[in-house]
Amino acid sequence: MVRPREDCPNLEVNKDDCSCKATDCERYGLCCACIEYHRTQGGSPSCM
Repeated sequence: MVRPREDCPNLEVNKDDCSCKATDCERYGLCCACIEYHRTQGGSPSCM
């Protein structure tokens, strides 16, 4: 299970650089949470 994340100090920069098209995703811009989620699902995010 993906653990909740504290406020990410890089959130706005991450959002600007994120290649994911799912902009409504709760993990959008939270790279560590996104990668962790995709790893638990056996996949990889679009940025990889």
